[in-house]
Amino acid sequence: MDETLGGKIEPREYQINVFRKAIKENTLVVLPTGMGKTVIAAMVANFVINERDEKVLFLAPTKPLVSQHYETLKKLLGIDAPVIAKFTGEVDNQDRMLDWSVSKVVISTPQVVVNDMRSGMIDFSRYGLVIFDEAHRASGNYAYVDIAREFVQYKKRLILGLTASPGSKMERLDEVTENLSIENVIIKSENDSDVQKYVNPVRIDAKILELPASVKAARPFMVEIYSEILKKIRESGVFKNEPINRRTMASKIPELVRRAREGENNLFGLIPYLSGAIRMDYAIEYLESQGTEIAMDYINGIMSSEEKTLRRTAAMIKKSPAFGQLMDELQKSAEKEHSNPKMDAILDLCNSSLSENPNSRIIVFTHFRKTAVILTRFLKEKSILAKPVRFVGQSSKGEDEGINQKKQEEIIHGFREGEYNVLVATSVAEEGLDIPSTDLVIFYEPVPSEIRTIQRRGRTGRHHSGKVIILIYKDSRDSAYYYSSLRKENAMRKNINRFESENSKVEAKNEPPPIKEEKKFSSLDDFY
Repeated sequence: MDETLGGKIEPREYQINVFRKAIKENTLVVLPTGMGKTVIAAMVANFVINERDEKVLFLAPTKPLVSQHYETLKKLLGIDAPVIAKFTGEVDNQDRMLDWSVSKVVISTPQVVVNDMRSGMIDFSRYGLVIFDEAHRASGNYAYVDIAREFVQYKKRLILGLTASPGSKMERLDEVTENLSIENVIIKSENDSDVQKYVNPVRIDAKILELPASVKAARPFMVEIYSEILKKIRESGVFKNEPINRRTMASKIPELVRRAREGENNLFGLIPYLSGAIRMDYAIEYLESQGTEIAMDYINGIMSSEEKTLRRTAAMIKKSPAFGQLMDELQKSAEKEHSNPKMDAILDLCNSSLSENPNSRIIVFTHFRKTAVILTRFLKEKSILAKPVRFVGQSSKGEDEGINQKKQEEIIHGFREGEYNVLVATSVAEEGLDIPSTDLVIFYEPVPSEIRTIQRRGRTGRHHSGKVIILIYKDSRDSAYYYSSLRKENAMRKNINRFESENSKVEAKNEPPPIKEEKKFSSLDDFY
């Protein structure tokens, strides 16, 4: 049993321990970003190909990830086309049919596999292993669920799920393990004895900032408009004992549409208020977390849209006496030079890091593309040390131009080689992509998702110690999201401990002993 992939790698201790278990039963591996999940996948794939003489299907949720895994597995497994193939929806049916037939390893997006599965193009009886990258996606109606359901019908099936975080809800972890027919969950954290020596310390700080005066001036008028809309919703009586917030309003709309079509015609008039309230809630969030420029851009987008529901929202907002005062404040902010505390803080952090080490690499994560544009421009203008580049997804919308896969790869290469030293990125840089380890990760705003928070943090501390700074505006949505993320991470750790106690098994007597003794389920005490 070759654990070194023909001498191409020297696996880490924990990778060997995980591999030895993953070849025996369907396994979900939870491992922090940057700790070599793909190496484990390659070791298991190599075993299935050479020891069992069976094929391997490797699934990844995005085209860039498929291309990345394709190049990595070619090197690790020492194979090339046609033995290994990749599908991203750009290969026609005839070529795919041939590749399904001759390839030993297929790397694909799940959408392509589902389509070919339904057309009868795939013979799953010839596959001994399916690998699900970013396995936490295996819930609801995501394509991973259908593929796993089809694959497990065959006796010689082996499933390997890979993720940096299974999520904070026990139901979600249960759902993922059930959907992928997982029999064993292996959690590895930096506190495990076989992992510790490979881990570098990461310091995490929250930097609290005062809201800009321009935001404080505009916010009361925005809140007043939102409150006026909410008053109409409360008076309708459709919400009984449940809270009225963005989530509950969004979930209520389909129900009201159904009831209105069944005869409660008065509800048709209420639905635009729900849509309007949701949009104003977003506007307040944009104002509080991003500043007046992003908020004004969002409001102007509503006002200028030709889309029917947006026109209704625009008319509703304009009726408010506070609307004129809101636009006056936003316009004043746009016309005068004003500071943005978050951008000023990022400028100082970048300059400090690059002064200490000119070879530093920094990633700034922001939720909004427009913020990425503004921040990249700001750093270019204000810093002589920073060489920033915007890094966003492929889709384009109006003037918001996306970045295609080839350009993304060029940017990552430039970041690695020092052409750029600051990557100003949206969520596209959170999941999976082979972005070089960084010295500093900055959150422009906290995110309420524990999965995304963990993935962002995992971009530093890979080869040496790293630092994470989370920027938080005082008394804003930022604070709520920050503490929400912390609560979800704590819940996730508790769920994993509970999963350990409920699902632990006695090791088979003839199992090769691990390099060092380890628990079947490790405690996820810290992903930092």
